[in-house]
Amino acid sequence: MMTYFELSPSAHIIFGVCSLLLMVVAVLILVNVCVLRLRKRYILLSAVLLLEVMFMLQGVVDVSLKTVQGQPFYFFSDIIGNMPIYALVLWFVLSAVGEAVLLAYIRHTKKNILTAGAIKESLDALPDGVCFYRSDGQPMLVNTQMNKISGELFGTEIMNAKSFLNNLQTNNSDGKAQIISTEPTLVIQSDEKVWDFRSNTLNVGTSEVRELVAYDVTEQYLLNKELELRNQRLSSVNERLRKYNGDVERIITEKEILNAKMKVHDDIGRSLLAFRSYLAKPESQRDIESVLLLWRYTISVMKKEAVHEVKSNDWDLLLKAAEAVDVTVELNGELPDKGNKRDVLIASLHECLTNTVKHAKGNRLYMNISSDASSLTAEITNNGNQPDGEIKETGGLKNLRSTVESAGGVMTIETKPRFRLILRFEGAE
Repeated sequence: MMTYFELSPSAHIIFGVCSLLLMVVAVLILVNVCVLRLRKRYILLSAVLLLEVMFMLQGVVDVSLKTVQGQPFYFFSDIIGNMPIYALVLWFVLSAVGEAVLLAYIRHTKKNILTAGAIKESLDALPDGVCFYRSDGQPMLVNTQMNKISGELFGTEIMNAKSFLNNLQTNNSDGKAQIISTEPTLVIQSDEKVWDFRSNTLNVGTSEVRELVAYDVTEQYLLNKELELRNQRLSSVNERLRKYNGDVERIITEKEILNAKMKVHDDIGRSLLAFRSYLAKPESQRDIESVLLLWRYTISVMKKEAVHEVKSNDWDLLLKAAEAVDVTVELNGELPDKGNKRDVLIASLHECLTNTVKHAKGNRLYMNISSDASSLTAEITNNGNQPDGEIKETGGLKNLRSTVESAGGVMTIETKPRFRLILRFEGAE
């Protein structure tokens, strides 16, 4: 059976290169096992694998020297040179398989443990700045973002964290930063970025570690600014709404008083006419009960024991209410002269007027009316903002729908491409 010594020099070179590769991989495995601090059995296995590969490499080199240069045999070359080819190949294969298994285990272990390098890479990937330092200010771990902030403000990376924090608090940045607030946290604006600096003390064993974190709160800061502007506008709108509600209450009160006066005037007039007619009749044809019934009803109205609804110029009242909140009402078409449809349309305009000012922030209200002998359709829109989503019918809109349906109409609300309130009535009044 052919031994390794009997192979050609070219075959010896191939085996030598393979042995060298196995040697390099074995060294790499032992270094990784030690760096990852794996269990002792893996360290021992890696060391044994390295030694046997070294033995193999030494034997292959000795045989090559003997073959090429005629050097005398050594202990390693004597064993390797007289080894059958299949045994040597099997040794190579087993060594390669052992190294492959250990490399796969090392790769799997790296994915499931945190190393110092992995921690640093993770911190560098954060959009926020992080700095850990000792009580004297010496940095222990500073990520890329925190060093970038320090470079933008002070022209250098963090050399002493306490000095860096003190410079932030005193705004010693040559005008590159602006302090927005110092309590409860330090908030600084720099290059269109807003940073919220927070410090903390961590107990690690028997020592203390200081932590300084810079949070990027640019988006929240801009949102707060926008919210403040919206609140100011909302306060102005609320003031106008309060004025509008006061005007509506006053107008309603005046309307009720006027209705009551007109009712009393009409009822007393009718009662006086009935009494005059009673006196003009012969005594045998007089009906005292009907006259007394009419006077009792008139007295009950004056005592507010009976109520009568008198329609006044509701369109003028609506225009006056709209004028009070700086809204222009434009009518395209003709309102019914009287009846439930007119009352519902006026009530719809009142509700849309409130929503135009409160929600849509518009200043124009449009009503288009089209009608024929059998139907009437009214469409109400405004020039305000489009609703953000589906409109929930609560409060005024819910009551309005009940009023429309009670009057025999159909109410539809559309939000795209803009708000539209559509009222449809079928049949004659």
